[in-house]
Amino acid sequence: MNLQLANARTRVVLLVCCSALALLLVFFPVRNAIAAHYLGRDTREGYERAVRLEPHNPRNWYLLGRSYLYDLEQPDPVKAVGALRKSVKLDPFSAEAMLDLAIAYDGEGDTAEARAALVSAQRVYPLSADVAWSYGNFLLRQGEQEAAFTQLHTALELDPKRSAEAFSRALQLQPDSNVVLDRVVPATPATYLPILHMMSGAGDLETAQQIWFRLVGLHQKVPLREVVPFFDALIHARRLDQAAQLWPQAVAIMENPPPADPAGSMLWDGGFESGFRGGGFSWRFTPVSRDVQISFDRAEKHSGEQSLRILFNGRENLNFEDACHQFVPDPGKSYLLTGWVKTQSLTSSEGVRLQVGAFTKAGVVLVQSGEVHGTQPWTQLQLAWTAPQDAGFGGVCVRRKMSDMPGSDIQGAAWIDDVVMIPAGAPATAVAPQP
Repeated sequence: MNLQLANARTRVVLLVCCSALALLLVFFPVRNAIAAHYLGRDTREGYERAVRLEPHNPRNWYLLGRSYLYDLEQPDPVKAVGALRKSVKLDPFSAEAMLDLAIAYDGEGDTAEARAALVSAQRVYPLSADVAWSYGNFLLRQGEQEAAFTQLHTALELDPKRSAEAFSRALQLQPDSNVVLDRVVPATPATYLPILHMMSGAGDLETAQQIWFRLVGLHQKVPLREVVPFFDALIHARRLDQAAQLWPQAVAIMENPPPADPAGSMLWDGGFESGFRGGGFSWRFTPVSRDVQISFDRAEKHSGEQSLRILFNGRENLNFEDACHQFVPDPGKSYLLTGWVKTQSLTSSEGVRLQVGAFTKAGVVLVQSGEVHGTQPWTQLQLAWTAPQDAGFGGVCVRRKMSDMPGSDIQGAAWIDDVVMIPAGAPATAVAPQP
């Protein structure tokens, strides 16, 4: 369509208007791009320039306020308050700006304004873990225990990973751990486990045990690896009897527990069905070393679904003492250790055997079974053993002694399965697994 203009003056005016409109259309995107460029510098100067370019953008004021608030070299809390107030004024629904504004006010000692900002943030975003967490910690500093505990409880319901820190901070105001557990920590595995780890690592085993009994009382499944640090801490503290007594509770709540071992057996998971290794009263071994590889093997087993395979690489006349299981014997009691071994092309005169060791005042006392080498079908090893009167701790290991014959670098494979250690005279029959 052709637009007929009356005269030259009209054409000039129209040209000027179109040019101005084009400039406006170009100006705003260019200005936005320049402001974004300065924001991308992540510097205070960049934020200040972005604010001058786009003073009506609340995000620019928020980032500028944070740069004033959190700059370790040149903090400026007064300017932080001003910038964050501007951000909140432009966007009254920004909970994150309100939280930083509360921190700025609190840092300046203006607790009334800090509280007001936190209340506003919670009104805007009532289901924010960050808001409840910040508000709860503010109330802790004010000594307002009940209100603080309510906020922290809400924060942990929304974000359980903070439970250890919340527990630690709440104890500074309320030293009774049971009160803190009742009022601050929601009763879930997700909140109990971080606290259990923290207390175990700190060596506070009394508090860790409180957490443990609450965790067990939930009757919910948890990964065994999450509770093993507690048992390792008990063992390290020489609280062996306690660790042994509590281990069945760990097995009862673990995910995918293995079939039960024969009644009375001192060894857990003697059939290697759980596939778990490395802590508590489980089998411990290093999967790969220079000369040996140890793994679970589903293709070869004496019973069940899998066995333990040990592959020797033939580089060394190896003194092997790995794949061990700790236990707590009754002093003076007699036991029968049995296990099944299969070998394939296992060279040298020294094959694999089972070994029982006990820690006594005189040192470590070791007793060993016979060995199996070459290529042999599943063969049962047996070892009668009586615990020394002062034995406090013991272990069963798969052992290969160094051979004194030439050319004794060991090569080949051995499989171990169904390792049981029961009191002498007791029947080695498995109990039915619990539902």
